[in-house]
Amino acid sequence: MHRSLVHLAMLVAIGATLSCAPAPRNAPWSDVREVTPAFLLRPPTGQRDADASLALDDLGRMALTWVRRDSAGADLWLAVSADSGAHWSAPVRVNTTPGKVSSYPESRPVAAWGRAGMLVLAWAAARDSGQYADDIAVRVSADAGRNFGAVTLVNSDHIDPRSTYHGFASLDVLPDGRPYLAWIDGRSQAGVGDEPARAEVWASTSHDGGLTWAPDARIAGEVCPCCHIALASSMRESGTIDVALAYRGATADMRDPRLALSHDGGGTFAFDTLMAGDRWKLPGCPSVGPAITMGIGGGHYAWFTGESPDDDSLPGRPEPGVYLTPWRIDGGATGPKRMLADSLGSPSRPMLARLEHSTLVAALGQTPDAAARHVLAVRSLELDGTLSPWLYLGSGVKSGAIAARGDHGGWAAWTEGDEQGSRVRVVRLSGR
Repeated sequence: MHRSLVHLAMLVAIGATLSCAPAPRNAPWSDVREVTPAFLLRPPTGQRDADASLALDDLGRMALTWVRRDSAGADLWLAVSADSGAHWSAPVRVNTTPGKVSSYPESRPVAAWGRAGMLVLAWAAARDSGQYADDIAVRVSADAGRNFGAVTLVNSDHIDPRSTYHGFASLDVLPDGRPYLAWIDGRSQAGVGDEPARAEVWASTSHDGGLTWAPDARIAGEVCPCCHIALASSMRESGTIDVALAYRGATADMRDPRLALSHDGGGTFAFDTLMAGDRWKLPGCPSVGPAITMGIGGGHYAWFTGESPDDDSLPGRPEPGVYLTPWRIDGGATGPKRMLADSLGSPSRPMLARLEHSTLVAALGQTPDAAARHVLAVRSLELDGTLSPWLYLGSGVKSGAIAARGDHGGWAAWTEGDEQGSRVRVVRLSGR
């Protein structure tokens, strides 16, 4: 294991959660093993690697994506491991037009696995017409990333020169095998400026393994235009497919977390509810969206609430931080929200991944020691509500991603660096 990783993995602290919450239990991870591909440890001179994402399939194959920047622009790259990170495939550039990937930590490329080795990747593809002129691009492999089909632009307004703002893609493969893609869309305010004050969520799906995509459709309005969204899905015993969309609202500059639900496989979203009335009012750009997990009947929902300006009309607003609550498909939030700070300083950018009998929870923040390192912090949430201590990974962390499978394993990736450059690192977390 890399020496700095060993040092940081030992910085595990136990803090108090809310008084009504179960106390943290012992650390669940017996082994934290760095599996960063060798070609990422030392990026070529003049290039910067960042914005990693992870996708894990039922066979244990890991798809790692990242964005490499140089003077010519940004490109999306992919590598796949079939043996828990011991070996990685040669890196492959996914975008066919060089330098035209639009990405930053909140709106990065994403990947998802389907059946029989189907691997779907989606990203914001930059046009030539302006800084915010991006379309939603998708590309699909039928053989685990060895070969790819053509790039498809799924937003139907990509031919409209006035409509410029598309990004923050979220991707899931539904239980019936269909890839389902949603994104933040600014077409309702086309022609009014680069970045709209409010946006919408639009989506599309493919019934033939990504060869063609259905006409895109609007899911939600009055959406934060600069906060990522999150998709999750599950199938009931009856065969009904539920799809959940986690997003942040924007009405009257209120940035509170919301949940939209479909009970017909993403065809319609008839249920839309406020997950927490935090009344976070911010006229600017939050750039931090929610996270969600979903099993049969529900899951967990995590979000960040920030500092609001003084406003006597909005008393009783909660302390800034990262919060977590359970939810159900028949009623939205179903339990008290829990603040996840304890020993993690300035927590933000929550992440969730579903294990078999627990949930992997992560956030960016600062270590409690004098050095106050910027880290990716990871912990587990058990079915009875107990939380493990935070495990602090990395140093100088700028963004992070997690993935999980089964009951004893998880993955984490992050970007770290300084003014001189940045690189991506990856670890495998093994349970006891």
